[in-house]
Parts: sequence; structure tokens; C-alpha cells
Amino acid sequence: MKSDQTIFYDINTQRDLVLHDGKFHIEGAENLVPTWKAITDLARDQKVRIVCSVDCHVPGDPQLKSWGGPYPDHCMAGTPGQEKIDETKPLNPLTLENREYTPDELQKVLDHEGEIVFRRQQFEKLADNPHLSAILRLVLRPYQDIVMYGVYTEACVSREIAALTGVGPKLHIITDAVAVVGTESPTFHEKLQQEGVEMFTFEELKLRMLN
Repeated sequence: MKSDQTIFYDINTQRDLVLHDGKFHIEGAENLVPTWKAITDLARDQKVRIVCSVDCHVPGDPQLKSWGGPYPDHCMAGTPGQEKIDETKPLNPLTLENREYTPDELQKVLDHEGEIVFRRQQFEKLADNPHLSAILRLVLRPYQDIVMYGVYTEACVSREIAALTGVGPKLHIITDAVAVVGTESPTFHEKLQQEGVEMFTFEELKLRMLN
């Protein structure tokens, strides 16, 4: 993999999902923090672009318990729990909302040298956010590889994969850098592989990036 043709795609490494006292703590996610930090450090050392997809809920989201949904209220806009953990916190973020952007604004996004942060409302994939989906496709156009990691495989990661499949770059998942809930079905991995998603460990990623 070449650093200038690769994007690291960080999914939901947020305080409410990762920390023990988070509003929607994913069991075992805290064990992945050192690996997420190592991936983030590798990206910065090798000047690999980082794109972040984050939960950002607002009052009225129908999938949250306070509004009749199944999930605890978490990653609410403006709360500390919505922020990313210190180990993956962006240094120079450009945060995008689901709205229409002018051509000049789009060019500023494409020219931005820091992290690009896409906010998702509810649990939908970015493909269901028409404005963000269009921007994401523009951002990814020059790249050959997308390396994905974060929280958590059965929900958010799988939705992001669905949003990115067919966009252009090849998709890769760092198997020891993705949180899971319960026991992951072997057929889930098989399905991803059939869709062309490649899976390997962080150590294998380092070998590919550094050789």
C-alpha cells in the first residue's frame, strides 16, 4: 500500500462507546485502544489521510430509548461522550454536517490536509445522507485503498462497508482493531470476503505500509 493512495477510515472511536463509563459501552472496546492509537500514529507518521465517521445523535432520534427506540441515549451532540477518545482525537479536524455544500466549500474540504469527520444521525449509513455521501465519494476518488477499523462490526462498521462498497477504492478491515458484540458469525466474514473486502491484522498493515 502507498501512503498517498490510502485512507484510514476510523469508525466511532468515541467516548460513549469505548470508555467503561460511556452511555453505550461496547464490551471489550477498551482493549482495542492501544491498537487504535498505533493505527493513528502510523497514519500520522506515514502522512496517510484519516477520515472519521462518528455518531452524533440529537433529541428525537427514533432509535434511542428516550424516543421509543432500542438503544440507550449516547453520543448526543455537544456532550463529552460524543467526542472521540484521546488516542484517536483529530489534530486538525474538518467536521461535516448533512447539508448542501457550495462548490467553494467542497473545494476547501478536498484541499483540507487534516482529518475529515463525517457526522451520522441515527444509525443510518452515510449513503442515506445524500449530501455527505456525495462529498465522501469526491474525497475517496483519488485513492486506491480504504483501511477500516473501529466500533462495532455488526452495526456501524457493516453499514459503512455497505456505503463504501462500489465507490472505487478497495476495502480492507483490520481484524484486531474492530470491536464486536457477542460472538461474530463466521458467515459475516465470509460475506464480506465475497463482496471483495480484504481482512488482515494491524501487523500485516504495518508491513504493507512500511515496505
